Amino acid sequence: MTQLLDNRKTEKLKLPSFPDVEVEIYDGLLTGEYEAISKCEGEFTKGIEILKFLIKSWSFVDKDEKPLGISKESLNLLPVKDFTMLMNNATKALAFLVEEKKKSSNE
Repeated sequence: MTQLLDNRKTEKLKLPSFPDVEVEIYDGLLTGEYEAISKCEGEFTKGIEILKFLIKSWSFVDKDEKPLGISKESLNLLPVKDFTMLMNNATKALAFLVEEKKKSSNE
């Protein structure tokens, strides 16, 4: 018998604006996460939701030095170049979805 566990791999990234911050990001989404994202309206909202699911952890803290949660509000505080870098990484992780859509539209 095999247990069904989250077997995604992670990668640690450094943000351009915060070189001492470490972001640990998954290499893909779970099916339930993909379902939640597919219900989102608008590309920006989808991007935020994708990052919320793909970022496993980061070393940002709040004013009380407690770990800062990964939320729409905290992601909105990132400089655009950091957000773009994270989204580019997410795009790589989700590239197989684009390939699947291309295949199904060609059939």
